[in-house]
Amino acid sequence: MSINIKRPGRRKLLSNTETELKYLLSRKDFHCLYHHLQPNNNISLIRQVNYYFASPDSPLTRSPINIRIRFLGEKSELTCKIPIVNQTTDVLQNSYEYNRQFSRKEALHTIKDGLSAKAQTEFFPEMLRNHSLQPTDLICYGHLRTARFHFPVKDGFSPVLLDVNAYLGTFDYELEWELDLLQNKLQPKQLQQADTFLKELFQKLNISPAGSLKPKRVRFLERLFSLRSIR
Repeated sequence: MSINIKRPGRRKLLSNTETELKYLLSRKDFHCLYHHLQPNNNISLIRQVNYYFASPDSPLTRSPINIRIRFLGEKSELTCKIPIVNQTTDVLQNSYEYNRQFSRKEALHTIKDGLSAKAQTEFFPEMLRNHSLQPTDLICYGHLRTARFHFPVKDGFSPVLLDVNAYLGTFDYELEWELDLLQNKLQPKQLQQADTFLKELFQKLNISPAGSLKPKRVRFLERLFSLRSIR
């Protein structure tokens, strides 16, 4: 459930706890799943671009906070995600999420010049205080483009999302199910229902997820520095 935090002279800050089931798929399994879900659904397609930020000194070091700017149509948004360590597995990701709306001008300026520790303190004071975080200056390392297909599959739940991601000369494919979008509070029973639904669907279609799923930001940064190391 989103919480609106209003501050005089500042843009609205939105925070919520996000619960997602995520699976990395092969290209073949992605298309198999897409064509299975397609006939019974009104598919919607959304295109988005994520710009990722990390420390200039140690970008591959696991950070307690993941920061991106997302362009979605005419909208742009700065997002900070903090994983809930004891509630995250290879396929289940729980995180605290904080979002701040940006104008396109603000977003492009931040991508070009970086996100300073001072700006983070101004944008997300409650987040830093509540999680005892010390901000550091960050720079933008690049972007990842996503074509996201929405498939409504189960009453009372958000759509299943099938993503095609393009970045740094490669593509990958994943399934995401954001379980908290239509629920004021996610119940364990609902999580179990969603997990069972996907496992039965994978078994029916003979789909095997392609290993554990790292966040998009981590996959992007690992590929970036892998490419740099072989040049």
